[in-house]
Amino acid sequence: MLASRSRVAHRGSHTLLFALLLLAVPLQAAAQLAPPRLVVEGEEAAEDVAPREPPPPAAAPVTPAPAVARPAAALPAARAPGSARPPTSGPAAAAPEPLPAASGQVPSATPDPGPAPPAAAEVRLPPAERARRIIPVSTTYAQLMRRWGERRDALRDGDPARADAAAEALLAARRELGIENLVPLALAEARAVSRALDSALTAEAVAHGQLAVALAPDLPDAHLALARARFAEAPGRPAPALAALRDTALAAARDPQTRRAFLADVLAAALAAAVTCAVAVLVLLLARRLPLLVHDFHHLPLVRGTARVQAAFLAIVLLAAPIAFGLGPLVTLAVLALAAWPYLARAERAVATAALAALLAVPWASSAAARTTAWTGTLAERVQAVEHGAASDEDAAALEAAAGAPAPAAVHAALGRLAKRRGALAAALRHYRAAAEADERAPELSVNLGNALFLAEDLEGARAAYLAASDRAAGDPLVLGAANYGLSKLYLRTADMERSAAAREKAEAQAGAFLRAHGSDDDFSANRWLVDLPVPEARLEALANGDGAAGRVRAWAEARLAGALPRAALPWAGAGFLAALWLLSALVPRLGPSRACEGCGGPACRRCGPASEVRCGQCVNAFERRGLVDARDRLRKETQVRRHARVSALSTRILALVGGGAGQLWRGAPVRGALLLLALLFLGFVVWFWRGVLPPPQATPWVLAGKLAVAAPLALLVWGLAVRDAFRRTR
Repeated sequence: MLASRSRVAHRGSHTLLFALLLLAVPLQAAAQLAPPRLVVEGEEAAEDVAPREPPPPAAAPVTPAPAVARPAAALPAARAPGSARPPTSGPAAAAPEPLPAASGQVPSATPDPGPAPPAAAEVRLPPAERARRIIPVSTTYAQLMRRWGERRDALRDGDPARADAAAEALLAARRELGIENLVPLALAEARAVSRALDSALTAEAVAHGQLAVALAPDLPDAHLALARARFAEAPGRPAPALAALRDTALAAARDPQTRRAFLADVLAAALAAAVTCAVAVLVLLLARRLPLLVHDFHHLPLVRGTARVQAAFLAIVLLAAPIAFGLGPLVTLAVLALAAWPYLARAERAVATAALAALLAVPWASSAAARTTAWTGTLAERVQAVEHGAASDEDAAALEAAAGAPAPAAVHAALGRLAKRRGALAAALRHYRAAAEADERAPELSVNLGNALFLAEDLEGARAAYLAASDRAAGDPLVLGAANYGLSKLYLRTADMERSAAAREKAEAQAGAFLRAHGSDDDFSANRWLVDLPVPEARLEALANGDGAAGRVRAWAEARLAGALPRAALPWAGAGFLAALWLLSALVPRLGPSRACEGCGGPACRRCGPASEVRCGQCVNAFERRGLVDARDRLRKETQVRRHARVSALSTRILALVGGGAGQLWRGAPVRGALLLLALLFLGFVVWFWRGVLPPPQATPWVLAGKLAVAAPLALLVWGLAVRDAFRRTR
């Protein structure tokens, strides 16, 4: 009897142990199969379920204890197969919810395990369980600035640990708000680099420079400050400093304000050099041939009987008549070119034609330069600052007020992106729809609209917006890549893994570098998981030139050049005048103008005596026809020839010392002289405009000094080459 009871008790203990093991199996399987997912705004979060303690080993049979009821609060929170599993950290994480118990019921210690669970490979979770939720934006602009204030206070109090913690919090807030460049804060850190270097604190300077680059990766001044700090820290290892300088150049190429300011300096120097070189070329060519012009002018029927001095004075008065009548610089220089044209060689005529053509192109070139460089103070600058920087509510309101009504599409697009980055989806959708009404063919607006609808849980609307962006992209790889990237995330959310993978592959092929730089698969914050598109540069350029400044610049240039001439007839009249000059070249041999004597430099005029093609009549009689001139006159002519050679060489050298290529122009090498003179004038105007034609709001002294460091040595080099060539020609 006692033995049979022991056997029954032994079998009962094994049965109870087997039931407990079956009870633990489905709970462990569910915990292993449920993937992590993020929390959507408005949904309560729960922490991960703590793992159950392993069951006791079944080796030693034990006598079962009486069943004791477990309180409901002590049970772990089990999740249904379709419920959401939030992350264990983040702003949306919350405490675990207790498993509710039915009223009047006490959980049994040995519940019925039910049927055996399916294998892990056969379990299919609902679609909502396959995608993590997107973390909504919880940081505000005020909190970001509060972190900056905390860092400044910590530095003032001498607490580096608290300052570093505040800097990390500041960068985290920047990432969460999707801000690309905190330019004012980065400039403050760049100034801190200068103060640290003045105090010989190189390690602190490097830390400030690294934070400046982290705050504004597209700010050239931040990279330049880091380069200075790294060079001061290790002068013997220039590689880090050179890498920072390379990043400075790349950031300057990306920043539209820096790029356009650089182009403004270059184009302004080029235009000034072209105008000055054209005037110098025409004046020098006429001055070199002025004695011949005065000599032939004396042969005209009306002035043939007058004195040579009177004829010369009358010729100069006629050349200066356009200035007296206010016909403008262009007409005056055209008259100079016409007067010197019969006496010019073929190369000199080509150079004179290029000079006049450059003057005619100045109004068009100045207008094009204004369109290319317009940025500072325009609406495009404000849009760029709001879209890529940390704009306050006051800045956004000022932009909307400055744009007027109705505001351009680019303004609404920038304001919508700002609202989306801050989590204000309703305001973002309102601005995106207003931008679409102003420019319904802008494909990047459809991408950004789809992202906002995605965050607002309107998946059908987001899908339609992405597809509309793909239809309107017109082959733009950036738009196509961003649209396919959004579609891949949308299909991932709806558990359509095959279509998600296909869309992601297309996005990677079309705009992989851009998506990797601005998107993330591991960061589920709203401003990193989905990628927005900025306003295209072409639309910003149209916004920058919307005030008609380029037209006003062209009108001013035409008024200064044309004088009293009609502006509408300026290009056609100039082109006709150049064509007439080259037609005149065919009539020059019939006119028989004088030529400069290669010996004494006087006019070789056939009307005055037996002159040849290269010598005047006196040189022909003195050197070619023996016996016609006595020895004394011949010696006097030889002295005159030597004096002319010395004067010509001296004038060439003086002009080379004063104006570089002007010596070559005077010597008879017009092409080389014009090119040397143009290069020297360009570099000289770069030095002259060293402060910048369109300086940025906060100009960096190191950049301004860099202009002088580059332009001044190059100008000296060009000047030295011109002087060396001129002295070689007159040796």
